[in-house]
Parts: sequence; C-alpha cells; structure tokens
Amino acid sequence: MKGYSMVRLFLKYIFCLLILPTVAYSQSTMPVEIIITGKQPGPPMWQVKNGENTLWIFAWLSPIPKNIFWESEKVESVIADAEEYIPRPSGGTSISKLVMFNPINIIRGIRLGRRISRNDDGATLEEVLPAQLYERFAALKAEYFPRDNDIERLRPIAAAGRMVGHIQEAAGLVSADDVGKRIRRLVRRNRDIQVTEINYEMRIEGGFRDIADRVEEFMASISPELELSCFERQLTQMEEDFSEMRYRASTWAQGYVEEFRFIPLQRDEGDDCINMIATSTEQGTYEEVLTAMSSMWLDAVENALINNETTFAVLDINELLLEGGLLAQLKARGYEVIEP
Repeated sequence: MKGYSMVRLFLKYIFCLLILPTVAYSQSTMPVEIIITGKQPGPPMWQVKNGENTLWIFAWLSPIPKNIFWESEKVESVIADAEEYIPRPSGGTSISKLVMFNPINIIRGIRLGRRISRNDDGATLEEVLPAQLYERFAALKAEYFPRDNDIERLRPIAAAGRMVGHIQEAAGLVSADDVGKRIRRLVRRNRDIQVTEINYEMRIEGGFRDIADRVEEFMASISPELELSCFERQLTQMEEDFSEMRYRASTWAQGYVEEFRFIPLQRDEGDDCINMIATSTEQGTYEEVLTAMSSMWLDAVENALINNETTFAVLDINELLLEGGLLAQLKARGYEVIEP
C-alpha cells in the first residue's frame, strides 16, 4: 500500500495508538459549501478475473461530498452473491493493558501529546516558518479558520493536518465513514459470507516511559527541512489543487471514471511528507508496515480468486489507479483486470 494513506496510518500509530492523543481542534464556523448532494450513481467497481472467479473491488475515496447518497443496487447484488468480503487494510497496536488503561498514563499522555505537537520554546508558526510561507498560511487561515488561534503554536507537521481538516470541512468534504457503515450493513445481510480482515498489528514493547521516549525520539529525528517542505506541499495543495480535490470527490460520487482518470493523484515520488518519515528513527517500522499490509492484502485476494466464484473487496482509489499500486501488482501476476 502506497501514498498518503500509509502516511496517515503511520502517524496514527505514532500519535494515537501509542496512547499519545493529539490536540483536538475547534470546529470551523465558516459556512459549508456543498459540492454535490442528493442521490448519485456512486463509484463503479473494478473486476479482477481468475477464470470464472471474480473479485469485485469498490473504489474507496475520502474525503467525499457531504450529504451524498449513492445508488447501491450493484454493490448490494455483488455482496449478496459473494462468498467472501475483504475490507480495506487496517492497522492496530498491541500495548500492555496496564500501560494503556492506567489513568495516570492517560494524563501523562495528553501532556506529552501537547508538548510534542508544539514548537520548541513556545515559538509560533510566524517565528518558525519562512516569511513568505507564513504569509500564504495566514491568508488561508483568515479565509477558512480565523478563530483557531491555537494552531499558531503548533509545529508545522501538526499544523498542516489541522489546516487541511479545517479547509476540507469548510468545503463540504467529510470522511467516508458513512460509506463504510453502509457497506458493513449490506455485508451483515449475507449470513453466509466470510469476512477476511486485513489487520496488521504492531507490537509495542515497554512501559509508558519507553513508549514516550520512542515517540519523542521520532519527533526529534524529523528533518526540519523536510518538515517545512511537507508543510509547504500541504499548503500548496490547499491553495492550488483544492479545486481538483473537490472535483475528484464529485466525479467519484457520480461514477464518472473517465473524467476521474485525468485528475492528478497523490504520488510518492519526491514527496517530502513521505521522506520525512522514511528518514526518521521509525524508518524501519514504516517499511515494515508498508510491506506487511501490502503482502497481507495480496495474499488474501489471491486466495479468494482461487477459491471463490465471487469476492467483494474495498480498496483505496489510489491503489486502483496508480502505477505500481496493488491492482497493478495483481495484473502483473497474470490476473485479468477489467476496468469500469
């Protein structure tokens, strides 16, 4: 699994699953721009064939337009006939319950999370960002989240994620959680279907101090130059590519695959947000997670293609469209891929 989905997953390991909550941000009060609402055809599905056996892959995209309702008859039909369901790959951690549920550790974790998400010596973004970069950030802040003054105290890596969340919300883009819930409801209707979870669990050893030291070491190992470059990349996407993000969400909802193909997708090449992690103290862990989850998904779908007439799976849209994605890897192994 490649791209930003892996970055988000890895940062989730670092900030959330290591019992270090990130600082919650206040909801934007900007008016919501609804891109497209009402019932839509919804995303089409890719097919992977092994003789008479078929793997149907639902294209997952997040964020998506708020208040979207997509026609699910085709998905319902496939799930009703499917012998197996393979959800999107997910990750988790295994931490001692004595560490995880100790009330003192929860408080310590909150304090640590606040500390590592802020700049050293109480510096503000205006003080740590180059002047021109801060001016661009300030312009977006004034337009989309003028009341969030706490963001000024965050270090660039934390401020970037918070900025993106604000702007997506203001544009009427939300997570695709409701889509996932709808798919799970359809799966539960098929009492004979086998659910094969692709869940990679990372074992975290030691007590709270060991885990906290590991996270602090990771944050300290991030290259300041790459962190600034990653922040600028996210800022540029919000300035210049946001219209493409909105259009991509709309074409997904309406099932316009041909138009979707021509919209630039997020890639790994030269991405300093990827490099920021890949050059840190957690480089080995990042590569371990990347390799393991890709391998687990490919093994599961190959097994399904051998044993099932019909299998339904969900996969990130990037993995379906990018060169070198998981779909391309299946095709390279000799399976027939039928695009919508």
